[in-house]
Amino acid sequence: MSIFEVCPARIISALWLTLAAFSGIAADRDLTLVAWNIEHLAAADGTGCRPRDSADYTAIRTYLDKAGADVIAFQEVENLRAASRIFPASEYVVHVSERPARQFPECYDISNPRLMQRTGIAVRKDISARLGLRAVRQADVSELQGGHDAGRWGVYLILEHAVPDRAGSIPPHPPLHLLSLHLKSRCTYQALTGMKTRPDCAILHGQVNALSGWINSRNLLKQDFIIAGDFNRQLDQLSDEVWLRLESGGMSGTHADLEKVLHGTAHPQPYNPKFPYAIDHIIYNQALDALVVEEKTYFDTGAEKYSDHLPLFATFDLSGHGEACPCESRE
Repeated sequence: MSIFEVCPARIISALWLTLAAFSGIAADRDLTLVAWNIEHLAAADGTGCRPRDSADYTAIRTYLDKAGADVIAFQEVENLRAASRIFPASEYVVHVSERPARQFPECYDISNPRLMQRTGIAVRKDISARLGLRAVRQADVSELQGGHDAGRWGVYLILEHAVPDRAGSIPPHPPLHLLSLHLKSRCTYQALTGMKTRPDCAILHGQVNALSGWINSRNLLKQDFIIAGDFNRQLDQLSDEVWLRLESGGMSGTHADLEKVLHGTAHPQPYNPKFPYAIDHIIYNQALDALVVEEKTYFDTGAEKYSDHLPLFATFDLSGHGEACPCESRE
């Protein structure tokens, strides 16, 4: 029996490394992903619920440059113009939710009007040269508004391997389906249903059903996926209802084997010591768990000056992505 018949995935991996050497793709296959709620990032100076000036935008942009993330799943950004102030077009391709505009009342603590809060994903342009990837925008997941008029939509990209080999084909590494979301606030730990269900929890209930449907679609098609963003929910609390429902498939009842980075770890800056877990998360299908580089996965407390949320960094080593092989060891 030839080695090709024993474990083709390992041959594919070797061919990919050879292709990388010829094409200039870096041997380092680390993909660094950040989930970050940037707190009311506005398009114009002095507006919104966290008014900023040009120096503030420059500071955030400098921080992101030093952080060196490949993909940033962000939340609470007014629009593309706002995002472009910290993700310059020379370095990033920015995708912002097409959530329809609506009017809001004043901010809680200042007299400025509240602005739109949109989700999005910023992808560094060098991701193709460095990792051989391209990002393909998909339709927004509008179902994540959860029955709430003009609620927050999810932004959905597929990261495909896009470096052709000499025959012009695409290396057979599976794509990554990436979703940036921002779920309903003020239901951080409470029950989603019942006699005394809070209105905010009822909205989150609908969003969880929609998210379960998205996850189940990926599972049915055997697609690898990463969901990153502000869940507004302490998924690490003991027997959290939202986490259990996501794993149980929500209304569909189809089990999903999910993982999340920093599982069970208390937040480095808990809002309330009685409820110490994070509400920002990066979760993914179990098959990707072996790719997570734990020493490069953390909340960055150095970014506390820029937002009321800390950015969550997670690094995935893609060198082994798609190599799963049910091969037996053969002499």
